[in-house]
Amino acid sequence: MIRCLQLLAICSSLISLVSCGAKPQIACGECTNPGIAYFLYATGTNDLSTFSFLNGAEGAPSASLSQSGPNQPSGIVADAAGKFLYVSDFTNDGVEAFTINRSNGVLTSVHGSPFSLGSSPNAGGLAIDPAAKFLYVTLINSGQVAGFSIDSSTGSLTPVAGSPFAAGNTPMQAIVDPSGKFFYVCNYNDPMGTISAYAIDPTTGALAAIAGSPFPTQAGYPGPSGLAFGAGGKFLYVSMAGTVNPNNVISALAVDSTTGALSQISGSPFAAGTDPIRIVSDGAGKFLFSANLQDSTVSAFTINSASGVLTPIQGSPFTVPGAPEPLAIDPAGAFLYVGATGVSAFSVNSTTGALSPVSGTPFSMATNFNGGLVIAK
Repeated sequence: MIRCLQLLAICSSLISLVSCGAKPQIACGECTNPGIAYFLYATGTNDLSTFSFLNGAEGAPSASLSQSGPNQPSGIVADAAGKFLYVSDFTNDGVEAFTINRSNGVLTSVHGSPFSLGSSPNAGGLAIDPAAKFLYVTLINSGQVAGFSIDSSTGSLTPVAGSPFAAGNTPMQAIVDPSGKFFYVCNYNDPMGTISAYAIDPTTGALAAIAGSPFPTQAGYPGPSGLAFGAGGKFLYVSMAGTVNPNNVISALAVDSTTGALSQISGSPFAAGTDPIRIVSDGAGKFLFSANLQDSTVSAFTINSASGVLTPIQGSPFTVPGAPEPLAIDPAGAFLYVGATGVSAFSVNSTTGALSPVSGTPFSMATNFNGGLVIAK
């Protein structure tokens, strides 16, 4: 229980990347300010910090601002177009919705926000499908998942018919596969470290359990805490932070492209650092990174696109100031951002995946972190 409470505190500092679709030196047609490449949002207690990144800025923010946010944020996500940002509030059991000003990153509350989830405290991780039709929220203490449809014009949320849907023991984080067909949840306190798997109804957003779900990660290994896809969605990776004791491994599962069923790949699990609390992959699915909370490092791996096998990158693990928690990669996969003591930024070698600190890192924020992470392109 102590370990679980510690993780809930960790799950409150979130970083999210919101891109307006621009590439370096190319103006984004939808952006009011053609110099802005993307915004980085970081959550703290009652705070949302925004970092602006210019085209060609080599990973360093050009400006930052702070505004009021949820009391205890536990999940954050943005739609693919960079129009809306959603943050779950564990304490008040709701989802706060914001529109994103594409010129300066300022957030404005959506009418009707926050959207209630029921009894608090409960709200956990968030996930959104690639088409931005549906938003899903893990309900940590009730062992369920809530589903909402998203109004594409306003960002407002409407509960999906049949919501909430049953999950496992302490569902923490969630992810939708790149095809938008399947949805996965890691059940933190399940003794088999299971992953609940669902098929998404493309019309209604309702969830239907996939045959064989929940799928075990490692026998006797509780504590799945982070999820990421590799090789275009062929493989699902699960960071095994552990409960009472850290597991220090990453499980790798093959995804059946027809059914969404999961199966262990050969060689899984793969060794990581101490307490790999979160993981993220680059947009191309070539590299995987894990934030190792207890040894202040980030482990880096190449992903074999055929087998899913993880191979440590030369120089890994890479040192991070403080205890790293959330991770985010910019839309081009050129920079990795790590939440620890402020926001640390690293350039990612496009060939090897090796990390190099960006000049001026770490960058400070208005308050201390209080959450997890997610990326929107």
